[in-house]
Amino acid sequence: MISDIAELGVEGVEISGGGEPLCYPRIVSAVAFMRSRGLKVGMFSNGTLIDGELAEFLVQNLLFLRVAFDSGERETYRRIHGRDEFDRLLESLRLLVEARRRLEQKQGGRRQGGRRRGAATIGAKYLLSRHNWRELARATELAREIGLDYLQYKLLRDSKFSLEESELEEVRAQVKRAEALRGGSFQVFGSLEKTRVIGRCFLNPIHPVIDASGAVYLCAFFHHRRQRHSIGNVYEKSFPEIWYSERHFEAFYSTRPKECARFDCPFHEAAVLARTWIVENRKHLEFI
Repeated sequence: MISDIAELGVEGVEISGGGEPLCYPRIVSAVAFMRSRGLKVGMFSNGTLIDGELAEFLVQNLLFLRVAFDSGERETYRRIHGRDEFDRLLESLRLLVEARRRLEQKQGGRRQGGRRRGAATIGAKYLLSRHNWRELARATELAREIGLDYLQYKLLRDSKFSLEESELEEVRAQVKRAEALRGGSFQVFGSLEKTRVIGRCFLNPIHPVIDASGAVYLCAFFHHRRQRHSIGNVYEKSFPEIWYSERHFEAFYSTRPKECARFDCPFHEAAVLARTWIVENRKHLEFI
């Protein structure tokens, strides 16, 4: 499958979702093969399985690594994740940052053209809920102290633990404290606002998803519409066969905007720009 997508001209693979990627026993050889085919690789992880040797490999071979960092205190982490591994997470992040520092020293400098030279960007994702919103600023302090590049926050949606609109005023004060910690190479960003859907999505071909069972979906937000967003399985057909199939076009044209509005999709904002710049060509791209 990796060979197929590389030959199609795919430029990057994001390894995430459906469990912890680093539990896969052949994850190192899988990433190495992707890199050998010229693919850029990013990963989302809970960060608790990283030792010194793995940290060295990851910072050398990933474009980015984003770690779930959903608390600022040990007890809150245990309550959210069901495991007492907060200290292990902090140690893993320190190993990653130290491994990257050594790599940058070998390369003779930290940045090239404003970006890190050949070393992964390491960031944290903070999913705000009733369990943890009070600890956002503390988690941001920890992320900055450890040496991460950024912390991104967003609201948990469609859950019994999601925050109500009436609670967001207090959350905004916590966000303000967190954002005040940005500076130097450390960034803090995110939004508490619901993303806006402008119509049927036409950007999902940029980011299809293949799950652990081999099923291919239009996009990452398929769980509440699994059957209609499934377009094939790589154990039954090759990826090019699935990609250029009638089923793909059928699923693409049957997406429902109201269902897309259920979560905060990063493509909602991008779709506004794409429609303005490309579809409607309001910026006259021929002359830019």
